[in-house]
Amino acid sequence: MTAEITNPLFSEEAIEIPLANAPLARVLAQVRFPEIQSIQEKSFVAPFQERIRKLYPRTATDTLNGFVIGSPQLVTTNIWRYLSGDAWRVSLSDSFMSLETTKYTSRKDFCERFLFLLEQLAEAIAPTHIDRVGIRYVDQVELEEDESMSGMLRQEMIGVKDVFGKTHHMISELEAPSREGGVLVRWGHMPASASHDPDVMSPISKPSWFLDVDSYIAHESDMVVFDAKAAAEATYSLATRAYTIFRWSVTDQFLDKYGRITK
Repeated sequence: MTAEITNPLFSEEAIEIPLANAPLARVLAQVRFPEIQSIQEKSFVAPFQERIRKLYPRTATDTLNGFVIGSPQLVTTNIWRYLSGDAWRVSLSDSFMSLETTKYTSRKDFCERFLFLLEQLAEAIAPTHIDRVGIRYVDQVELEEDESMSGMLRQEMIGVKDVFGKTHHMISELEAPSREGGVLVRWGHMPASASHDPDVMSPISKPSWFLDVDSYIAHESDMVVFDAKAAAEATYSLATRAYTIFRWSVTDQFLDKYGRITK
């Protein structure tokens, strides 16, 4: 039996139980900083790309269009992408840098990779302050038609789906303070070929249950100086909080199904 977690938002961290077949769809960490308009220029971001291209050799560019409030002028924002195969992606815009993967192995490995990128960002781009740092874990469980998650989740996470029977979808959302900062948690059932957020969880051909935990520290109202090591350490703590929420949400039956590894 796993140890009882009384309040996953403020409790001590849960002991990590590796899963051989963890249903993680994606893990994403992001640091946000005050806008640096020069990042929109390829020549300005080239030194950053040069520092990381041995690990992330492929590049791509996404363009976002939007309007400034009170102005009819269309504003174009570039997001520079740096890729390692199809599993790891770094994104850089004028106000954030992120690292994401579909091949997550461990908290330690992921945060070490993020620290490397934060250090290169500090050297090549030199953000002055941090507005927000966060990490997001998205689990996606494939289900058969009308399959229940009963027994796999604690009762508070099941909701009313088993009471009402057949439903098209059901999504719950919680945003609350945590020991480190705050969390935004979304979970529920999706029909086949659907997703609550296609950018982080690709639709699959069968119905699914998902758990999406965003654990973060926001500094928008403060002036927190950019520090790569401190941001990476915060990310590790936030990842630990996200894992504690996951462990609180699922039962031993869930852990056994997805390959609990005992040491």
